Amino acid sequence: MKVTVAGFNIDKNLIDKLPEDTIATPETISAAYARISRDPRDVPELRKEAREQVKKARRSNKAIVFGMSHHSVAEHAYFNFDILQISRLALEELEARRIGAAYTEKSQRYITLKGDFVIPKEFSDDDEKKFKELIKAQNKFYLDNLEKLTKFQFYNNPELAEQARLAEEKGTSDKMNRAKNTLEGWAKEDARYALCLATQAQLGMSFNARTLEHAIRKMRHSQLEECRELSRKLYDVTKEIAPSLIILTDPDEFKKAFKVELKNDNFKYTRSNMKKYVKELIDKYYGELHEGIPEIIEDEHEKIILESNVDRNIATAIIHNNSLLSIEDSYRIACVILSDEARGRSFFAEVLKYISAFDSLPREFEFTGELKYELVVSASNYAQLKRHRLMTLLSQGYDPSLGITIPPSIKAINAEDELLEICRRSEELYSEFLPKYGKAAEYCLINAHRRRVLIAANPRELYHFSRLREDEHAQWDIKETAGRMMKLAKKAAPLSFMLSGGKDKFENLREK
Repeated sequence: MKVTVAGFNIDKNLIDKLPEDTIATPETISAAYARISRDPRDVPELRKEAREQVKKARRSNKAIVFGMSHHSVAEHAYFNFDILQISRLALEELEARRIGAAYTEKSQRYITLKGDFVIPKEFSDDDEKKFKELIKAQNKFYLDNLEKLTKFQFYNNPELAEQARLAEEKGTSDKMNRAKNTLEGWAKEDARYALCLATQAQLGMSFNARTLEHAIRKMRHSQLEECRELSRKLYDVTKEIAPSLIILTDPDEFKKAFKVELKNDNFKYTRSNMKKYVKELIDKYYGELHEGIPEIIEDEHEKIILESNVDRNIATAIIHNNSLLSIEDSYRIACVILSDEARGRSFFAEVLKYISAFDSLPREFEFTGELKYELVVSASNYAQLKRHRLMTLLSQGYDPSLGITIPPSIKAINAEDELLEICRRSEELYSEFLPKYGKAAEYCLINAHRRRVLIAANPRELYHFSRLREDEHAQWDIKETAGRMMKLAKKAAPLSFMLSGGKDKFENLREK
């Protein structure tokens, strides 16, 4: 057996030091690997040829990845990105990529925020002034209450506070004082519930070429100008490095290479058409009674849905994800639509009419036979929930009518009324901006605001979720959600989930 390192991601500053005539590109790896199945030569020889003949390698990529539709070859090429000055709202859209993607964000638990925020380009000059005034009030809450919340955590967790004190006495630096960092982190997490979705974030991100191409194409048609700008910038920094692997992002280059028009109708129209179509259906059928609503078991903000009909589940997911309806109302409308065969056929035809040969189906088509939930979660909660990318996550827009999540610590330090006032002001400006700016109005809302989320997950993935999010170290908000989700799972399948729980409790669970 021979094991050889074929290539790896290296720092761009090192690549820049290579001789001027060197073309440094991950395209050579994908081109070489694409030939493995049909070329008798050894893999190192194929890589050598690709490195020496980059133009030929690029032609090969175009022919194999796009001409023959072997898109998986593009997954051998990886890109790393530093992304700064991006809003929390745009980050949610960027991180919707699940496979061939890795993200590490600057944590709001460990970093004290300085109040930096993104100003949406959609806003007029007058509205920008109103927005800045709102941000000022939101940030003031964070800064005014952070010290109080820190004292609260030290007072209410005496064992950790003692560990922090002893570590300080031994000369442990603040950076390495784990107990102190934990307590301060809890305070920062709770203080951030007052911060808006325009708050700046930073992350390191890695995409393979296939995932990168999909992100560029999809965000090019985003409802947010910030995401459209991000799409352009991702394309600009990679188009010279690996032109053969992101050709679907450039209609002109695609036409030159394949002599046919690149169809972007799916990215341009499918989502907006679904929203418009679902609104028409709601206006037409809302309130019409129909038998056959599935059994739904609920616990506070979590519901588990016991339904196995594939068409009905998918139609319901489409209605739910393109509206602000509850899961029950979404199922009612789906049942009415599918009760007539011709009407049901028309529904799916409308949903799929912009799909081309290069396009995947909408994610709602994953919402089928696994365990299915509807959750109502805060933005802070969702920021952690979205990391569980192998589950199917379908999220509505943020909806102030769902109320807010108030950390118990904020109630304990008597800052609840102050937070409610921040929410009131945020919702007031959101309501004023919504008719003008659509999705961009959500920049006004804060981490305490809520949205509905649909989840479909198999038991194996739910076990993983439970291990992490029911653990003693999990953040309290998502920990409560996870606990109620698994309580519902145990009602639906008590034997399958007998070992679910946080990893800190696993040995006790197994003993029982």
